[in-house]
Amino acid sequence: MNICILGGGNIGTVLLADIAAKKQHTVNLYTGRPECWEKTIRITDIENNEVIESEIDSISNDLKILEEADMILSTLPSNIFKEMSKDIISHIKKGTFLGFIPGSGGCEFCCKELLDKGCTLFGFQRVHSIARIHEYGKEVYVTSRKKEIQIGTIPSEKADVVCEMISNLLNMPCRALENYMCVTLTPSNPILHTSRLYVIFKEYQEGMIYDRNSLFYEEWTDESSRVMIGLDEELQRICDSYNELDLQEVKSLKEHYESNTVEKMTEKIRSIQAFKGIVSPMQKVEDGYMPDKKSRYFKEDFLFGLCIIKSFGKIANVRTPIIDEVLSWYEKFANVEFFVNGKFEGKDLQLANLPQNYGITTKKEVYEFYTKNNI
Repeated sequence: MNICILGGGNIGTVLLADIAAKKQHTVNLYTGRPECWEKTIRITDIENNEVIESEIDSISNDLKILEEADMILSTLPSNIFKEMSKDIISHIKKGTFLGFIPGSGGCEFCCKELLDKGCTLFGFQRVHSIARIHEYGKEVYVTSRKKEIQIGTIPSEKADVVCEMISNLLNMPCRALENYMCVTLTPSNPILHTSRLYVIFKEYQEGMIYDRNSLFYEEWTDESSRVMIGLDEELQRICDSYNELDLQEVKSLKEHYESNTVEKMTEKIRSIQAFKGIVSPMQKVEDGYMPDKKSRYFKEDFLFGLCIIKSFGKIANVRTPIIDEVLSWYEKFANVEFFVNGKFEGKDLQLANLPQNYGITTKKEVYEFYTKNNI
């Protein structure tokens, strides 16, 4: 196949190297910084104590590189994909497979035109590995890999085909999910990150300087666990309300982390080896540290994460007081508008991939969107 990776960040670099290492496919990269890349890239796999070197076929900042692609794997942040979606879609040929890694963020709503011309959309429920760039465009460190990848597709009957393709590309087992909504509502970063950010910065006032940058996971607190579990439980109530779709694979974080109490959750998250050494999204200033509001943690996980979960709750008339509390804090922190007179209809929501922004406003329309392409 001709395979193109969109985005050369942590996950994009790993995908490039893994797929190119098989030497069975043409592997190309779209990046805004092609001049920073070498054609030979290296994975240092810390978990397995091995080094993999791979050759990329082509590197470009021209979207025409997509035109011959049989499969496109987007690792772009959801907000960036939305901004570029019209240009991206215009370069994708009929029948192409377009995957999002991870698949949450609502990007499927941008792509109706692709579905209409026979393309298949798919998303990973979670990223397949934990990785950090060591030297941009040259080397990435992989600290752990998942034992299995879960994939949802639109149309859903393509799930087995996509799973077989991805399993062969990445040498990893893949399991098909019942529908793509299981991916969209996954309680990964949109709940994990937002709960922690809320607790760290809830007392922040503009211009406040912190004397140190805390470790994001290793210094996880019981309060962070309490908020996260509250958000997670509200998400589960939203899933329960969509009883005409099988959403059992939207696993509670209590199940995912095998921790059913606040204290056990805190202990678990602090102990995860792959999370070691990750600091909070802050920037160094003269007298200390300030929150980095340009970080993907802020730009992605609220507007293109928790807001999407809230939007499905609104459609189903499910009360979400803890989600509302966290989003209301972020409104003030980021100077955005999500709520007007207590209603979730602020002007900045128009920037997000909410189903309502694409004409989906009822549970029936949600069902139709995620099932209409089934045979």
